[in-house]
Amino acid sequence: MLRRLAAASACLLFAAPALRAQSLVDICRRAMHPPAGAWARYRLEGGRENGATVRMAIVGSEAHGDTTYLWVEMAAHGFRMGGPRSGGGGDTITMVNKMLVPGIGPGMAAPREVVMKLGSGPAMVMPISQAGSRSAPGSDALRDCRNAKVLGWESVTVPAGTFRALHVQNENGRGDSWVVPDLPFALVRMGTGHGANDSTQMVLLAHGSGARSEITETPRPYDPRLFMQMMMPQGGRHQ
Repeated sequence: MLRRLAAASACLLFAAPALRAQSLVDICRRAMHPPAGAWARYRLEGGRENGATVRMAIVGSEAHGDTTYLWVEMAAHGFRMGGPRSGGGGDTITMVNKMLVPGIGPGMAAPREVVMKLGSGPAMVMPISQAGSRSAPGSDALRDCRNAKVLGWESVTVPAGTFRALHVQNENGRGDSWVVPDLPFALVRMGTGHGANDSTQMVLLAHGSGARSEITETPRPYDPRLFMQMMMPQGGRHQ
């Protein structure tokens, strides 16, 4: 589930505060730091998470050295734990994942701090692996952005309204994004996969400013046993 959310976040790099004569790389570079308080809520359509919602938000920032880090929060509601998403199997859960990162995109794979809250369980400060790329934050995103295909402006209708959006496709042709420069996070629609079993759409429900974190408690240190209990489907938990 976290991989799918991270992949969706990376697609936001095709957004831009303005589309003039600058290159696509310049557009993506500027999109890596949305304004504090920006939020956008999306619904997933298709696949096992059909009907689930995700709120992307910038809920704060911190300066560390010469870098301003963003608190990027992804709040997922209605995601399925356990078996296939169907009318009768598996529990749904709310998951809030809050990361202190140098920018939207690949920088999210190397956070400075992570806080996670699953369902009604306590928020925890999660352990962070020291392994990973040492390249400059966002460098991979800029490379991918340079190779993306710009397919032109199109009219796109989603629950949040009808927009004139720029259609961008990733290099391998298996991911399409429609972006509107003036919206928070800019993304109004995203599609991944093309098969009957892997095709998923993410569509904009609403957007705005003034976002606050959905984690209101003071996070506790990571407790691996408690965390594993929270990850288990309800039927497998010991009462």
